[in-house]
Order: sequence, then structure tokens, then C-alpha cells
Amino acid sequence: MEFKDYKEIIKQMERDMLQISDEVFRGFFDSPLATGRFWHPSMDIYENDTHLLVKVEIAGVRVDEVQVSLSSDDRSLTISGIRREGEKARNNRLRAHQLEIYCGPFGRTITLPQCDPIDRDAVTANYKDGILTISIPKLTNVAKKPTRLIPIESENGVQAEEKSVPSNFVDADREPGERQV
Repeated sequence: MEFKDYKEIIKQMERDMLQISDEVFRGFFDSPLATGRFWHPSMDIYENDTHLLVKVEIAGVRVDEVQVSLSSDDRSLTISGIRREGEKARNNRLRAHQLEIYCGPFGRTITLPQCDPIDRDAVTANYKDGILTISIPKLTNVAKKPTRLIPIESENGVQAEEKSVPSNFVDADREPGERQV
């Protein structure tokens, strides 16, 4: 068995428990109220040298019933839509023996990894064979802004002088051991 990060294990356990509880109660509550319940499609998020990629498994969803949006601060991505089940198929059901295909509205909002700055105007989405792939290009040649020390005012109005960043200053944007230029 491959080692997984603790947070990944907990998230997988939560997804498994949600799926089990949904399967147990699905047959008992087949009412119009239950059809408004959201389901959460599976997704993969990974990056390569040039892009951040998000793959979402939404087989059976029509492309015109899917929406993808990027937040104004470029920190989160929302995928939502609906998978419809035909009335005829649902009404002709005499008895259900196993129901694992979720129908109805779905939605996922994910926080994007803070890797490199992204080119929000070049984000693309492609839907093929039930997989929605969102490609988010990374910006290249972006100059990193240097760390700036903020002058601190005291309650009596005295302001500390603005000074340069000392070489031993801990900077959250720098790698350990990386020197301030």
C-alpha cells in the first residue's frame, strides 16, 4: 500500500463514509426533496512545468449543464452543474437493486494550490469522454516582489524608521537558506 499524507487519508475516509451513508439511505428517501441533494464528483488536481490541471469525472452530464468559474483572487475554482435522469427511466423502475450513479445537482469548490501565479485569461476547459479537464497556465518570468518591512507607529505618534530587511529576517516567501537580494 502506498503511503498517503494524513490529511488525504482523513479526506478519503470522509468521502467513503458519505458514500456509504448515501447508499444506505438512498432507497428509503426517493422523494422530490431528495433530488435537490448535491453530489460531489471525483477530481484530480496536479501540475506540470507549465500548467495546473484539474480533472473532474462527470460522465453523463451534458456540456451545456456545466459551469466553471475562477474566483476574482485566483485562489478558488468552482465546478457546478446537473446530471439529469430521464423521467421515463425513473418512472419505469419497478425495483432498485443497486443505485450508485448520482443524479441531480453537483458542485465542488476547491482552493487552488499556491504554486506559481496563473494566467487567468488563458484558462481553458475541455470535456471529453465524461472527464472535464481544466487547464490553468502558470505565468512565466514573473518578477518576485521583494519583502517590504512595514513601519510601525506607536500610540504616541512616534514612527519607527523604515529600514532595509536584515539578512537573518524570516520571510515566508523565501525558501529556508535563500538569501535576500
